[in-house]
Amino acid sequence: MTSPRLSTPGPHLIVALVTPFTAYGEVDRPSLRRLIAHLQAGGVNEFFAAASTGEAPLLDEAARLAVIETVRAAAPDGVLYAGVSGTGHRHAIRNARAAAQAGADVAVVMSPFFVALDQTQLVDFSTAIADASPLPLAIYHHLRMPTPFTVPTVAKLASHPNIVALKDTNGAEHNRCAEILAATAGTPLQFFQGVEKLVLPTLAADGHGCVVAQGNIAPHLFRAVLDAWQAGDPARAAECQRQIDALWSIFLQPEVRQSFAHFLLTMKRPLQQQGVIATTAGALPGVTFSPAYEQMIDDFMARHLPSLPAVRMP
Repeated sequence: MTSPRLSTPGPHLIVALVTPFTAYGEVDRPSLRRLIAHLQAGGVNEFFAAASTGEAPLLDEAARLAVIETVRAAAPDGVLYAGVSGTGHRHAIRNARAAAQAGADVAVVMSPFFVALDQTQLVDFSTAIADASPLPLAIYHHLRMPTPFTVPTVAKLASHPNIVALKDTNGAEHNRCAEILAATAGTPLQFFQGVEKLVLPTLAADGHGCVVAQGNIAPHLFRAVLDAWQAGDPARAAECQRQIDALWSIFLQPEVRQSFAHFLLTMKRPLQQQGVIATTAGALPGVTFSPAYEQMIDDFMARHLPSLPAVRMP
């Protein structure tokens, strides 16, 4: 049964949550609760837990459930999307069932890790998960995965009664929103933009919102662009998008392009300095960063991240 929370009117602002860890590599539940409070204060009530930004491929089952359960307890009225991708469709189905028990509203699945499929095989893979999932399913296209969700494949999957949305992270130069909405006309499929730089163009193309990693550090900025667009103030929306574009440009740093851990630090370090999370630790062991890279982040955020009040809770 679909949760009544899914009737939230759009445009949707969904934050792809980072996963806070202790120095010992465990999920840091108090920090995660503070993160949810920080996002709620910034106007966010929809959360994507155990996503790629949340280091989902590196989480074991216990850690994945700890994240989902903690987010649900911290945001009982929020909409909770849970990553369920695994090593195959059976693994994803098990993850979807566990996520449902932990309180998730929507299961989100990527194409298989490592293994390349043709598009017919990808349809069959996604359909098998949608058929068995106790939760509505969202599909997640990412340009780094071996198999893309092409527009015709998305159109085929949109006819499935249990597939409700697409998160599309296709790179900053190509917004597929209009193509996909045209191909899925007459279906209830919702299009969520996964690239911060393309949020406003997606709204202009009648997309349904965004799922953004940098919402962790600037929730109010993304809320502002959506609210301005909805209020019929395109000039204000464009100004907010320009600020988002400047913030997004940190992803062009060569270290970020070489290492996922360096990408994560661009969000975890500001959150730690705001008092939201206790450490910048990730799921991978033994990762360290140069003082020069950390200073680059600090300098960049001082220029481009609007100040927020510190968030501290027990």
